[in-house]
Amino acid sequence: MSEYTIEALREDTARLIAELRAEEEAKKHAYRKYLVNGYEMLLNPSESVDCLVEPLLPRAGVAALVGSSDSGKSTLLRGLAMAVASQAKSYLGFEIKARYNRAIYVATEDDESAISSLMHRQLEELYVPKEAFEGLDFIFDTENLIDNLDKNLEERPADLVVVDAFADLYTGPMNENNRVRSFLNLFSQLAHKHNTLFIFLHHTGKRTEVLLPSKHNAIGSQGFEAKMRVMMELRPDPVRHDIRHLCVVKGNYLSEEYKHDSFELRFTSALNFEATGNRIPFAMLKERDTEKESAEAERLELIKSLREEGKSVREIAEILDISKSTIHRIISA
Repeated sequence: MSEYTIEALREDTARLIAELRAEEEAKKHAYRKYLVNGYEMLLNPSESVDCLVEPLLPRAGVAALVGSSDSGKSTLLRGLAMAVASQAKSYLGFEIKARYNRAIYVATEDDESAISSLMHRQLEELYVPKEAFEGLDFIFDTENLIDNLDKNLEERPADLVVVDAFADLYTGPMNENNRVRSFLNLFSQLAHKHNTLFIFLHHTGKRTEVLLPSKHNAIGSQGFEAKMRVMMELRPDPVRHDIRHLCVVKGNYLSEEYKHDSFELRFTSALNFEATGNRIPFAMLKERDTEKESAEAERLELIKSLREEGKSVREIAEILDISKSTIHRIISA
């Protein structure tokens, strides 16, 4: 074997050893790409949460707007998407901090003709040229939605994606936490991958209007609200038919001042929302439960009648199959 060949063999061996060591070192530290170091985070502190709509809605993640039928949920979210796309500076009194001035609206309940008609009606009052909405896209065909959104956001980044409505896309049991969370996680991953905010429209349960605004009023499992960074309830005013109340019922990074009083909105004849500037305590937004009040009144009259007949509290409790403490509470009310 020649001297040249021996030297070349040594070089090849040294190079191979170096490559193997580099590969082992890379494997050893491969985990680092999945972690963000706490010390490095503290070296570059963020003074506040980055928002798309200051201070209510974060830049990225998943959020929800819930409410009863005909409360105006779709109109409110469509208005937000229009504001983002048209480079509006604010919406309902809150500052918009869009980067791309682009929004995507996934519509499962209305078709192209219906939404076109609604938008024409809204524009008559907004005085915004049609050209301003080149950054607003609609999706009516939800087949392969995740893949299509991923490709779309890769090609044309968007600030906002509205999903109207959650119940039309999720077809599993509403009360199964794990399945609901797994479904929402697909959208959450997209949101963080593309630094986009996803807002889901969802419905509240029957008779929740007699309860306080709450994250628990949404139909389905606790898994839905648990996944949301922000959750809002849109509720009609108990008396004034043109008034709605936007209630922040969950906000991971919002101070308590936003979570106990509603933001009062006026629903205009042109199907737009405008802020009145008023804040209303949640306790004032409950409708009267007339059925319950009527039942309580009938039971009170029956208790009074039995008492007049000389029945004791114990005997009345046995006759009506209720506790003695309940009878004392009704009598003393």
